[in-house]
Amino acid sequence: MSTPMQELLEYTKSTRLLYVEDNEEARRFTLELLSRFFDDIIIAQNGQEGLDLFKNEKFNLVITDINMPIVDGLTMSAIIKEIDNQMPIIALSAHNEKNFIASADEIDIDEYLTKPLELSKLITTLTLVSKKHKDKTQ
Repeated sequence: MSTPMQELLEYTKSTRLLYVEDNEEARRFTLELLSRFFDDIIIAQNGQEGLDLFKNEKFNLVITDINMPIVDGLTMSAIIKEIDNQMPIIALSAHNEKNFIASADEIDIDEYLTKPLELSKLITTLTLVSKKHKDKTQ
């Protein structure tokens, strides 16, 4: 019988992640955390880059910052959900704003986390998303 952490790693290690973040320092810090779970991480530096990658490659999960130049994370997420409404998306924000949460809910973003990320909250969120995604695909 596998532990919850083993189940999570089973999900994440076989997951191709699109990670979208414009801030280099935040990207480096978050990437360090994410690389503990994911072997296949593709990085975009803004929402337009993220959309271009999403349209041309296959991903299993999107983790995106909200406030970015060119195309913001919410707009990018809305377009991704139009393309694939089953795509799990986790949004990151430096703020815990009610407007952001309402907009994220409208777009059907699966989960959201505030920055800087805490490992325990990341694990909990990845577990929730992986279970939700597993249930949808079975």
